[in-house]
Amino acid sequence: MDLLQLLFFAGLAVFLGVRLYMTLGKPTGRSPEEHAREERERQAAREAAAPARPVSLGRQTGPAETAAMAPEPAYDGPAAEGLAAIRRIDPAFDPDEFLKGAKGAYEMIVTAFAKADLDTLRMLLSDRVYAKYAEAIAARQEKGETLITEIERLKEAAIKEASLNHNRAKLKIAFTAELASETRDSDGKPVSGDLTTLKTVSEIWSFERDVDDPNPNWRLSGVKPA
Repeated sequence: MDLLQLLFFAGLAVFLGVRLYMTLGKPTGRSPEEHAREERERQAAREAAAPARPVSLGRQTGPAETAAMAPEPAYDGPAAEGLAAIRRIDPAFDPDEFLKGAKGAYEMIVTAFAKADLDTLRMLLSDRVYAKYAEAIAARQEKGETLITEIERLKEAAIKEASLNHNRAKLKIAFTAELASETRDSDGKPVSGDLTTLKTVSEIWSFERDVDDPNPNWRLSGVKPA
């Protein structure tokens, strides 16, 4: 509710209170003093109910503009300069929130690749990486093989590098996970891997997004051993 509405309803409340008091709370017959007092109260109510003059409080800002006006966070570590550059062009960017999303993306992508879920991969991968994943899935299916991957624990997720090249923001995340993986043939017999054995996998995943694109989603653009 804005200032004008508050003033209007406050004035209306005063005016109605005076009218009710005059109608229900007063005995018949009024002294000149009472008449003068009631007239003053009616005048005060009219003035309170009258439209107030506009008051300029400055241009109203939305969430993104408010973030832009807020002091820029201080970053440290090797990715600090890149994080600050991304933040300046995208005030809604938050490294902590990004990491939460990256952890979820890691599990979704690993699981989707094992299940041959191309729809999920299409949403999360760049065109180049998607083509490679789709090719690997097709080769697996041609052999009649299935892949089962179980993530036991995501031990680490840390931003190692950050950069902004024109409108292209890029973040490199170091992931360390404990997982088990097994490939089975068409008869369900293991041909590689072992679900009963956990292994530690350390990789660097690169995520990119076009900061000029209203779509805020980042996509996986590369994977390499850590």
